[in-house]
Amino acid sequence: MRIERLGETFVARVHDLDLSQPLDNETYAALDKAWFENRVLAFSDQTLTEPQLMAISSHFGPLEKHVLENFHHNAYPEILMISTVVEDDKPIGLADAGSYWHSDVSYKAEPSRASTLYGVEVPEAGGDTLFCDTAAAYDALSDEMKTRLEGLKAAHNYDQRELQASTKGIRGELTTAQKDQTPEVLHPVVRTQPETGRRSIFVNPGFTVRIDGLAEDASTALLGELFAHCLEDRFCYRYQWQKGDLLAWDNAVTMHRATVLDLAPGTRRTMWRTIISGDAPI
Repeated sequence: MRIERLGETFVARVHDLDLSQPLDNETYAALDKAWFENRVLAFSDQTLTEPQLMAISSHFGPLEKHVLENFHHNAYPEILMISTVVEDDKPIGLADAGSYWHSDVSYKAEPSRASTLYGVEVPEAGGDTLFCDTAAAYDALSDEMKTRLEGLKAAHNYDQRELQASTKGIRGELTTAQKDQTPEVLHPVVRTQPETGRRSIFVNPGFTVRIDGLAEDASTALLGELFAHCLEDRFCYRYQWQKGDLLAWDNAVTMHRATVLDLAPGTRRTMWRTIISGDAPI
């Protein structure tokens, strides 16, 4: 197994590892080390069944089902189907998943620890995933800004239509039951990655509604400043998919965005996604 750093501060490719085969403890320990150091890991040329994907995902923690149950895999509900494919006039998956900057499930009291995404059907070009290193972005803040952010909390809400409106496009409204599962929550604006102690900026354009306790104009201005800082080119990486790629990332220290809305109509793209449960941020 060989680790190749792809981005300047994060994202690495793992070479010479077949995830369809059982891994020993030494290999898992090496993967954990690489994951903590790079925050996003890419595994190329994988041929995985659904149970194999769930097995490797489960190494990072217990799997949870996405709130959009109508896009669960028919046989494996822990897998969220992400797809532009339509069969019998019905989408087989969520076509526009993550088409805005976000950290997975930050809208829950216990956000996702990690996520995996497996490329089942990938177009020749397009459909890239953009990643942001929010730990490196925090490190680059001025001491004055770090002090300003200390102790602040932000509200996160899955049904955040205003910020998502220009990019959501395809998806329908949440049902009452789905809204009941995702009440608004407060999280620290700066959180700590529990295993490494790295601090990161934990707000995102997709789900963060406001900074708690600030006037609306001050909240909007501060969030805008933080988003602009995080999304500077020096903290971002564009991942170009190949069929059989598997990506795993740490949601405590990254955010990401899909570019599927840029695909030409009729382009086929199908991915399997798993969500690994996490703890309340501190």
